[in-house]
Amino acid sequence: MANPLGTYTLFKRETKRFMKVYMQTIIAPVVSNLLYFAVFGLSLRKAIPSIEGVSYLAFLAPGLIVLGMVNNAFQNPSSSIIIMKFQGLIDDLMTIPLKRIELLIAFVGSAVLRAMLIGFMTYLTAIYFVDFSYASISIIILSTILISFFFSFLGLFVGIWANEFERIDFLQNFVMLPLIFLGGVFYPISDLPPLFLKISMFNPVVHMINLVRYGFTGISEVSLITSFAVLGSFTLVMGLATYIALRKGWKLQT
Repeated sequence: MANPLGTYTLFKRETKRFMKVYMQTIIAPVVSNLLYFAVFGLSLRKAIPSIEGVSYLAFLAPGLIVLGMVNNAFQNPSSSIIIMKFQGLIDDLMTIPLKRIELLIAFVGSAVLRAMLIGFMTYLTAIYFVDFSYASISIIILSTILISFFFSFLGLFVGIWANEFERIDFLQNFVMLPLIFLGGVFYPISDLPPLFLKISMFNPVVHMINLVRYGFTGISEVSLITSFAVLGSFTLVMGLATYIALRKGWKLQT
């Protein structure tokens, strides 16, 4: 790293940007997850007392942790880049004395921090409702880090690609949200009909939730090796694609 101070300064700027509006970026997602606990967990736990010997709330909580992390990891860099485009600051970003890899580290590092913070706060909320068995803390940590990196890369890539907020909203509402809700957040995918179960295997969110859920409860509906391979591959490809877009100045330099 040629300019660690400059990289840290940009990272600090991105971090302060979301911390200044913490009610919107930190508190609101946690409150949203509390509502999910209330609506889905407390209302359905009598109808669904347990899944594979685990209470429905314990089954639900890991999915909600992933849900909060995904949204915030994506939103942090995508909103930052698109705002800079509207403010006419993107040319300044491309000319500051930082290498493209240093820009990537700063933006993604801040997004990962925000996602992990949301995940941890959601977990702190969940432990008041759920007694976790903790099958593997190392899998919880590794999988949440990979999830945060993947959606941070994706958010930065989408911010580079998009010319307006409507494109980001479209992708988030009509692509990401269905993938998340069909990824087994609220239900076991093994209950799906065989055809839909096979289709679900191509949804990367299924593998993300599977890993985190196993770490907390010991429930695994997909091979852990397969889930790690899918998540690791997607993260690597998305990271390379984002770095190439930054390096070429795609849609950033005129």
